[in-house]
Amino acid sequence: MICSYTKQVQAIAGFMLFGMLVACSTTPKEEPIFEMLDANKTGIQFENRLHPNEQFNMFHYMYYYNGAGLATGDFNKDGKVDIFFASNEGKNALYLNKGNLKFDDVTKAAMIPQDSAWNTGVSVVDINNDGLLDIYICRLGNFEKFKNKNQLLVCQSIQNGVPVYKDEAANYGLDFSGFSTQASFFDYDLDGDLDVFLLNHSVHQNGTFAPRDSFVGTYDPLSGDRIFKNENGHYVDVTKSTQINSTAISYGLGVVMSDINLDGWPDIYAGNDFHENDYLYINQKNGQFKDERHDWMMHTSQYSMGVDAADANNDGFPEIVSMDMLPKDPYILKRSLGEDDYDIYQYKISVGYDYQFTRNNLQWIRGMASLAK
Repeated sequence: MICSYTKQVQAIAGFMLFGMLVACSTTPKEEPIFEMLDANKTGIQFENRLHPNEQFNMFHYMYYYNGAGLATGDFNKDGKVDIFFASNEGKNALYLNKGNLKFDDVTKAAMIPQDSAWNTGVSVVDINNDGLLDIYICRLGNFEKFKNKNQLLVCQSIQNGVPVYKDEAANYGLDFSGFSTQASFFDYDLDGDLDVFLLNHSVHQNGTFAPRDSFVGTYDPLSGDRIFKNENGHYVDVTKSTQINSTAISYGLGVVMSDINLDGWPDIYAGNDFHENDYLYINQKNGQFKDERHDWMMHTSQYSMGVDAADANNDGFPEIVSMDMLPKDPYILKRSLGEDDYDIYQYKISVGYDYQFTRNNLQWIRGMASLAK
């Protein structure tokens, strides 16, 4: 009986193995959707190279390896999408699309200004409504050796197919010098022109680990987020009157604008790194915003790296996604900041910080009458 049963099992196992081999041999090979193209084919030679030294490295600036960003747009109005690359400590570069995924470096001809600034983010906007795209560059200023201000490269003209730029940040009132991350251009007061939300970050963590009430209502000149109102083409800082948070614990690394409550007015979601809460600013339609995250969300990501908003399930309501920095590789995970110890977690909650977890978060809105989960 045992021998017979064993032979039956062996026969079945052999048949299953044969079936799997046949199935594998007849499965069509899927072609990759994307193909990697090297610089020899595309013409894009840009590299964001970093050269840490004793004077400046990640121990001086904790966001040393965060990158500088890039922006796309049809900068020369030829119907093709071009690319602007920002470099942390090297030269920024503009590549024009020649078609068939081939690009030309026109940085010098476009008169892109170069200096020793530390760039952190790029935005594209037609600042003067002349039909030509302009470029706003966030930079690190008033810190260590960096004394630079943000740049607003306004397109002066297109010459021989190449856009030519001039830095006019000071003329527009947008030459902020501090710890900028990203600028978002939007019409928050619906008066027909573009205003600016300037997302900033802090450069120190330990020095700001304190009860949240210590910072509420304070305004930090370097780290605090800003709102600039467009008044006849010149930008005025109206941060305090809008009632947004602008404190030393504004560890802003991502921002997105969306009409969260579908009232026709743009709202703001700003993601913050470390212990500070994320902000969900609902537009009050009177020039002010109110942080209503507690009315809409039960918890958020902890080390919010980037955020976005879109209608993920086509029900007419916008969802919000935030990216955290939880590594997939167990080796890197053990060497990284993860969930807080239980006592620290409870302490943070007791002093005003939200429930935060080191996971990507998808805030799924279930309609105006219920909370987003």
